[in-house]
Amino acid sequence: MVDLDLDTEMAATIGAAVGSINYGATELLGTNYMADLLGSNVGLGYIAVGAAGVVVVTEHLGVTEVFDG
Repeated sequence: MVDLDLDTEMAATIGAAVGSINYGATELLGTNYMADLLGSNVGLGYIAVGAAGVVVVTEHLGVTEVFDG
């Protein structure tokens, strides 16, 4: 069994990655997986993924210090 240590930074990174993969799949394949999974709540999913992306990018650029480390 794999021991997965999932902290908030990793969760935000995974959320941002899921959003970018979904966007690529939507443009390339015409399939929106988030809309398929979330149904009518897709707007909230986009907000969560966008917020995760902003946090990850600003953290890596050194603009914010969201994660302790």
